[in-house]
This record gives sequence, C-alpha cells and structure tokens, in this order.
Amino acid sequence: MSAEFRQRTPGEYIAMLLRRRWMIVFPVVTFTLTLGIVAYRMPSIYASTTLLTVKPPTISDRVVTPLSDDDLTARLKTIDQEVLSRTSLEPMILKHDLYKTERDSGVDMSLIVDKMRKAIVVEVEKSREEKLAAFRITYRGQSPQAARNVASDLASKYVSAQTTAATQTAEVTREFIDRELAQKKAVLDELDRERLDIMMKNVDALPESSQGLIAQLQGVRTREDGFVKEKNALLVEKGRLGDQISSNIRQMRLIEDYGVQDGKDAARAASQLEDTPAYASLIQRRADLSAQLDKLLKSFTERHPEVIAKRDELGRVNDEIETLKRTAERRADAASQSGLRSAELRRKNLEIENQRLQSQIAMIDRQMEALTKDLDNSARLISDLESKINTIPSVKVALEGVTTQYQSAKQSYDDLLKKSNDANLQVSRAANSQGESIAVQDAANLPKTPVAPKRAVLTVFGAALGLGVGILFALAAEVPRLFSVGSIEDAKYYTGLPVLASVPALHTKEEVREASRRARRNLLLGGFAAVAAVAPLAFVLEASRILERMGS
Repeated sequence: MSAEFRQRTPGEYIAMLLRRRWMIVFPVVTFTLTLGIVAYRMPSIYASTTLLTVKPPTISDRVVTPLSDDDLTARLKTIDQEVLSRTSLEPMILKHDLYKTERDSGVDMSLIVDKMRKAIVVEVEKSREEKLAAFRITYRGQSPQAARNVASDLASKYVSAQTTAATQTAEVTREFIDRELAQKKAVLDELDRERLDIMMKNVDALPESSQGLIAQLQGVRTREDGFVKEKNALLVEKGRLGDQISSNIRQMRLIEDYGVQDGKDAARAASQLEDTPAYASLIQRRADLSAQLDKLLKSFTERHPEVIAKRDELGRVNDEIETLKRTAERRADAASQSGLRSAELRRKNLEIENQRLQSQIAMIDRQMEALTKDLDNSARLISDLESKINTIPSVKVALEGVTTQYQSAKQSYDDLLKKSNDANLQVSRAANSQGESIAVQDAANLPKTPVAPKRAVLTVFGAALGLGVGILFALAAEVPRLFSVGSIEDAKYYTGLPVLASVPALHTKEEVREASRRARRNLLLGGFAAVAAVAPLAFVLEASRILERMGS
C-alpha cells in the first residue's frame, strides 16, 4: 500500500534552509559582488527632457477650412517616424559625437541608430477630448551636455517636422487638387466645345428657335398657298386669253371667208345696172328712140335729118348707157376693193389683238415660270424647315445630355475650385505657422545627476538574485531527503506506528573531528568558488550588456 507524501511544516522548511545556509550565502555574496561591481563600472546615464505643447491655430478653422480631418494626434506617428529615422538620427550622432566607443569598435551604424532610438522616449499627454495637448521628449546619454543638445535638437526637429509635414500635406493636397482641377477644366472645356459644336452645326434647329421655325414654316406655307392661287388665276387668265385668241383666229378666218364674198356681192350689186332707174330710163329711151328710128326709116331715108337726128340721139343714148356701164364697173371694182380693204382692216385689227394677247400670255408664262420657281423654292424651304423642326428633338436631347454633363462637371469644378482656394489659404497658413502647431514650452534641461544606472537597486537585485539561486541550490540538495525516512515524524507518518524511543547518531571523536574538518574545507572551497565566480560572471554581464539595458 502506498503512502501519501508527508507535508512539511514551515519550521521544517526553515530548518532545511538553516542546514543549507552556506549554499544560500555563497550565491548571495557572488551575485551581490558581481552586480555591484558591474553596476559601479557602468557609465552614468544622464536624461534631458524638453516639453512641447500644441498651440491652437491663430487663424480659426472656420476661416480657413482644414484640408483633412487629421490633427496632430494622428500626424504625430508620422512625425515620430520621420524624426526617429536613420536619416535624421545618424547626422545627429556624428554632430554630437555620440556612441564613440561603439563607432570606434566598428559597430554597424544601424545598430547604433537603434540604440539611440531606444534612448529616446516620447511621452504624450492628451486632453479630455483625447487630442494631443503636449508631449515630452527625453533623451538619455552618457554626457549631460550631449543629452541636453540632443533633446534640444529633437525638439527642433519635431517643430520643423510638424511645420514641414503640415506644409507638405497642404502642398501635396493643393497640387492634387490643382491636377484634378485642370482635368475637370479640360473635361468642362471639352463639354463646352461639344455643346458649341452641336449648336453651330444645328444653329437653325436649336430648341429655342422652334417657335420661330414653326412660324416661318406657316408663313412659307401661306405664301405657297398664295403662289398656288396666283398661279391658278394666271392659268385661268391664260386660258381666257387663249380662248380669245382662238376666237379672233376664227373671226379672221370668217373675215377672210366672208370678205371676198362681200366684195363680190358689192361688185355684183354695183355692176347690176338693170336695177337702177337711170339704166332703165336709158334702156327705155333707147327702145323708144330705136322704135322712133325704125318708124322714121320706114318713112324716111338714112339721110333724112330726122333720121340722122334720131340716130344721133340714139347714139348719144347708147353712149350714155356705155358710160353708165363703165361707171357701174368702176363702182363694182371700187365696192369690191372697199370690201376687201374693210375685211383686211378687221383682220389686221384681230392680228394686232392676237399679238397683244400673245404678249399677255408670254407675260403670264413668265409670271408662271417665276411662280413655279417660287413654289420650288418654297417647297425646298418647307422641306428644309420641316427637316430642321424634325431635327429639334434630337438636337434637344443631345444638348440636354451635354448640358447635364456640363452642369455636373461645372458643379464638380466649382467644388474643386473652392477646395483649391481653401488649399492655397491652408498652405499660406501652414507656411506662416498660423495653424495648429508644436512649440517648445520648456527647453531641454542640463541634467546634474545621472538617472541610470541604479547602482544600489542593481546591487540589491544581485543579492535577491543570489538569494533565489541559493534557495534553489538548497532545495535541490534537500530533495532526496524529502523522499526518505529521516526523522521520527517520517517514521510515524509512513509506518503508522508510534515511536517509543529514538537513538541519536553515535560518532567517535575522530569522526567528529573529520566531520568538522570536512565542513571547514567545504566552507573554504565554497567561499573561494563564490569569490572566483565574480570575475567571469562580471565579464559575461558586461559583454552581454544585460545590466546596461536593465539600468538604462
């Protein structure tokens, strides 16, 4: 049957420690001496601190609108990276001749910069609104003067970096806005040119000219109707004149046909003497004279005076009849000529009338030709106007599309222009340090006493470390005894039997003397080992710079 491990009392543990006291004392001595020697051989570290505060803008943000929502709280990380970069710290190391030992020993400059960066502490103080109110810059160095100079230079770098960052931010933002503004202006100009091209190509078909085009179309159509009516009237007039000419031609033909007949009738009427009284009287008289002559011839001879007188009288009557016939023939010729001249005159008048009518028809033809041209022009003008009117909706849609794009681009351009003006004001404000800025409130101090290493603390830490190591050694030495029966309490616990008596260890005098000599020898060897271990431990600590990092 297995028994549980017996729990020791605090007194038993104290007895164990007292029994192994030299195992505890020697590590305490060793580590106390080692850390004390190393601590007092470490160079003194001086700390110089400067206080920087955040100044509110001298020109309100309401007057000059910030280009971004970032304040110094957000920009401080960027400023930290810039100020604590190798580009910034390496010249400072060379300027103030810092870390000369490391540089002379050939340590890489990046490691030296990292060491200097660790020696710089930036403590931020925030306001109730969680905004940056102030911050302290502390630099720890081996020289009081160097510590102050480096802290002062760091403060100057923070101030200049903030001003430069604010100015660069404003400049970059302004340049970006200016580029965007130029692009927006180019787009705006292109849309303006496109809009102007549409208007120039459709100058007569713009939406605002629709009413004028419709009124013009109505006017042209009204005028076209007038031209049609006028042309129809001219056609009617031309037909009337043509009918008049045809009528005149028919009259001329009738005149030609009937004029000759009238002349013949007039000549015949003029040549018919039988119907005239004079001719009838002469014929009657000649008949009477012929009867009288015949009667006289019956009674008288040819030479009878009465017969001769009657014959002479008969001759005169015949002469008168001949004369009357010749006169009738002349009258017939005259009547025939007169009829022909009258017909010719009427025909001439009709020809002249036809010529006048023809000239009127020619003039009407010219007028109709002009009206035809006017109608053609009107038709082309109507077609052109209708085409323009039909084009207006598409032009309107195109213009509205371009106008919408133009207005949108114009609004964007105006917004960017306002931002550009704000950016110029922000650049001016940042350049003149009139915005939110960092100012040195307390200059870097010249430290009088070192802040590191904490020699006393390190020495006490060495003693505590040695005590811990010694206790571990003591416990390690006592562990085997814990798992064996070495006391009356162990016997009682593990056997469960009562102890009636105990016999102490019996040693001879020689064994006692030998035990005493062995104890002194072990004490001397332990003390020697404890003292001898100081040097190598100190070398290891100095080489590893553990205490230097802890103390700084």
